Amino acid sequence: MRYAPTLLGVVNLSPESMVTDSIVRTPEAMRARAESLVSRGVSILDLGGRSITPDAPEIGDDEEQARLEPSVRSLTAQGYRVSVDTWSPRTATRALAWGATVLNYTGEDLPDALLDAAAAANAVLILSYMPYGDAYRMRDRERVPYRIETIFDFMAPRVARARAAGVAEVVLDPNLGILHPDTDDHDKIHLQHHVVFHLDRFRALGCPLMLYAARKPERLARIMMASAVLHARPEYVRTHEPDILQRLLRAEDETGPRDARAAGKEASS
Repeated sequence: MRYAPTLLGVVNLSPESMVTDSIVRTPEAMRARAESLVSRGVSILDLGGRSITPDAPEIGDDEEQARLEPSVRSLTAQGYRVSVDTWSPRTATRALAWGATVLNYTGEDLPDALLDAAAAANAVLILSYMPYGDAYRMRDRERVPYRIETIFDFMAPRVARARAAGVAEVVLDPNLGILHPDTDDHDKIHLQHHVVFHLDRFRALGCPLMLYAARKPERLARIMMASAVLHARPEYVRTHEPDILQRLLRAEDETGPRDARAAGKEASS
């Protein structure tokens, strides 16, 4: 069977985001990006109202919600499936009332009220690895080792709590996109790939997995990262650029049959 992950397409409502081509500033721009992402294979629009860029200005929950609410309500009314990317339990809970059906939750705090709200709404809850509290607090805290066992130990009790609360689907995200700002480029790439190549450890928790096809500055690096993510076979992939993923999936379709034919010839010779 052809591998076909569910794609989350990033839509940034934070003008301070560093990925400028994913920023939308008007309802017209939102409609255009939504249509473009869906036409390129995206199933879920992942809306964020805060930037995780280390030097981006900090905003509060009220501003985040003011950015998100009109777009979430508009897109869901048009029939789009919407995810909200937030580390605020208050924003996440309100997003469900606006019509979001997926919570891409990137915070450390996981209150019972949020789990109960997600269960009541029959929402998908994506739980991300975040040992610092949130991306703002991470700026001033010492780096935590980004290791398989560290991530597993952080995620396992959270998955258990979400299941016990009756959440419909719990998705695990080892959070390739958020590494401490003190991590240099060599460490970052090596650590990200270490996790991608050892996802079996997380499979033990019995959850679907989501990986971020990290948007590296150079195009070839973006392609290589997306390729590594697809080879890991997560059920969900989060992306700014679905075109790269689609090109890689087509390449896989093309190479698969040829490899199979070659194997058959070798077996019969």
